[in-house]
Amino acid sequence: MKKAGFTFLELLVALGILVAVFAIIFTIFTSTLGAWNRGTEALTKLHHGDFVMEQLVQSLRSAAFFDSVPEFYEFRLEKRSAGGRPADVMSWVTSSSAFMPLDSPYANGLHRIVVTIDRTDQGQYGVAIRAMPHLSEDEDLDPDPWFVSTRVKGLRCEIWDDEFAVWEERWEESNAVPSLVKVTLEMEPDEPYDPPIRIQRAIQIPVAPAVTSRVDFVETGE
Repeated sequence: MKKAGFTFLELLVALGILVAVFAIIFTIFTSTLGAWNRGTEALTKLHHGDFVMEQLVQSLRSAAFFDSVPEFYEFRLEKRSAGGRPADVMSWVTSSSAFMPLDSPYANGLHRIVVTIDRTDQGQYGVAIRAMPHLSEDEDLDPDPWFVSTRVKGLRCEIWDDEFAVWEERWEESNAVPSLVKVTLEMEPDEPYDPPIRIQRAIQIPVAPAVTSRVDFVETGE
C-alpha cells in the first residue's frame, strides 16, 4: 500500500500562505499599535493644552484693576511669533495663584503675570511664565521665566471689539482691560504636514465693565 504525503510544492504553498497570514497579522498589529500611540500622544497634548487653558482662565477671571493708578493694571498684548507659530505676549495683573510655583513670593497676592511662548535651555518651545510686582515702574524688568508645558507650541490672543462686533488681533487701549479675549493654544500635529492641534476659548474678564464705563466717562467728560 502506497503512503500519501505532502509534495514539496504543497509544502511551499502552505509555507507561503502561512507567511502571508503572519505578514497581515503583523501589519494589522503595527498599524493598531501606531494608531494607539498616536492617540495616546494626542490625548497627552490635549491634556497639557487643557491644563494651560484652565490656568489662563483662572488667572484672567481674577484680573485686578484700580482706576486710581490704571497704568499699573492695564492689560497688555504684544503680537509675536516663535518657531513658525504665534507666540503672543499677554500680560495683566491678577490675584490668582494660577501658574505660580508654591515657593513664589507672588503666589498669594497681586502680581503682574506675563504669558508667552519661549525657548527653553534645551531648545524646545513651550509656555513661558514670568511674574513681577504689579506696581513696579521698571519697564525693563525681565525676570527669568519658568515653563509649564513644552507640548503647547503656540499662543494667540484676540480681543473682542464691542463697537464693531469683531475679534481684533491687537489691543490698542491703554490703562484699560478688555471685556472678552479669545485665546488659541497650538500643539504639534500627529503627522508632519497636518494642521496643528488647537484648543480655543473665549474668556470674559469680570473687571472689564467697570473699566469700560470709567474710560467712557473720562472721554466724554460727562
